[in-house]
Formats: sequence, C-alpha cells, structure tokens
Amino acid sequence: MARTAPARRMMRPATLVIALLAALPMVVGPVLAQRTDATAEKKLYRWTDSSGKVHYTDALPPDVVNQARAELSATTGLVRSTVDRALTPEERRAAELEALRAAEAQARVENSQRSEEAKVSSFRTEEDLRMAYIDRQKVIDETLESLEAAINSQRGSLHQQLGVAGDAELAGRPVAERTIEVIFELREELQKQEQARVERAAERQVLGEEMERLVVLFRERQAARERGMATEM
Repeated sequence: MARTAPARRMMRPATLVIALLAALPMVVGPVLAQRTDATAEKKLYRWTDSSGKVHYTDALPPDVVNQARAELSATTGLVRSTVDRALTPEERRAAELEALRAAEAQARVENSQRSEEAKVSSFRTEEDLRMAYIDRQKVIDETLESLEAAINSQRGSLHQQLGVAGDAELAGRPVAERTIEVIFELREELQKQEQARVERAAERQVLGEEMERLVVLFRERQAARERGMATEM
C-alpha cells in the first residue's frame, strides 16, 4: 500500500493537464469567434434601381444580385470593390464569339509570322529575296496587261452592240433578240474581267508589302548573326 499512494499522487497533475487541454477549445473558441465578429469590417452596397435612384443597403435584395454595384466599407465609406452586372445570354454568346474571333486572328498572325520566318531562311542574300519577289510581280504585271487589253476589247464590242441596238431604236425597229443577248453577255464578261483586274492589282500590292516585311526581317536576322559572330571573337 505504501508504494501505491505515490503513484496516485503523480497521476493527478497529468490528469489535470489533459482535462485543461481538452477544455481549452471550448473556452477559447467562443472568445475568438466573438472577437472576430467584433473586428470584421461590415460592407455596404451601393446600387441603382431602374428609375436611376441610388441606394445604400447592408444587404442586396434578390432582384439586385445580378446588377452592377459597388461594395463599400461601412467604417470608412470607401469603395472596396465593384461588380459589373451579369451578362445576358445574348451578351455572353456575343462575348464568346468575339473571343473566338480574337483567338483565330491571333492564330493567323502567328502562322503568318512562322511562314515569313521560313521564307527568310530560304534566301542566302537580300538580293536573292528581292529578285524572287520582283519575278513574281512581273508575272502579275503581265497578267494585268492582258486583262487591260481584254477589257478594252470587250468595251469596244459592247459599244458596237449598243450602237446596233441604238440604230434599231432610232429607225423604229425592234432590237433583235440576239443583239440583246450579246449585250448582256458582253456586260457580264466585262464585269468579270474588271473584277479580276482589281484582284490581281491587290495581289501585287500585298506581294510588295510582304517583300518589304521580309527584307526588314532578313536584315534583323543578319544583324543578329553578325553580333553573335562578334561576341564569339
């Protein structure tokens, strides 16, 4: 029995510590919660109704949740953040379509840049690059000359047929059906040739602009190579 008493005295402090530790969250938890609630900064909401009247409330009405609003500090009155109104389904679709178009445009730009890099790499000198594009421009110029000659010839034929129709009208005779058909055919063909001339002229301009871009890119790459060689030396 003499040995059992000291053992019981040693267990009492340990048991007390365990009990205190177990009770600590129950005591500290409510205190911290009260302190947090007391120190948390309250918010005010500033929003405008359909009639244009501005409201300040500490809670948002259900029908205002999707409207634009500002969130203010109830203590300082300063704006903490702003929230835009929710997009309508039509606006969301339009935004998604615009984002898709922007991504496609960016992809085209990047593909064009890669293509131009590859083109520059295929030329040994700037002169080679220029001559290649000049040769392509000459081909387009020849096509333009042919189109111009065909257009002039087509206009002459059209004027002739219009003169035949005019003479018949002045003489009080009906215009022959074949003459009318030829006039319409000539007009249609003339429009096609004029459109082709516009397209070839635009193609030549684009070709010239592309050549100038590649020349600039070629010079930049050449200068970078020269700097690299100078660094190695």
